[in-house]
Amino acid sequence: MEAQIDTLVRKQFFISNNNINKLKRLCEELGKGVSAAKIVRDAIDAYEPGENTIDLEQKALLELAHGRVKEAIQATDKANQKVDYCLKTLSRENL
Repeated sequence: MEAQIDTLVRKQFFISNNNINKLKRLCEELGKGVSAAKIVRDAIDAYEPGENTIDLEQKALLELAHGRVKEAIQATDKANQKVDYCLKTLSRENL
């Protein structure tokens, strides 16, 4: 567990029941030692209002799609090479 450098200050906020339920679920999923307060602090630390998360998600999806297309092209090239080899072999046998 990281050492807390900053002094913690108690604050009260209003949050929805959905937020409370999500915090409870996250605490259960993350296991012992991870409190709701820690999750909220981490979320605040990660939040950057200037960054457009949609752009980041789209960029990640594009990178994934690019990788998959590249793999598909490589697999197609290999298949084409095998087909060419088979056709050449068959044409030699028929001569």
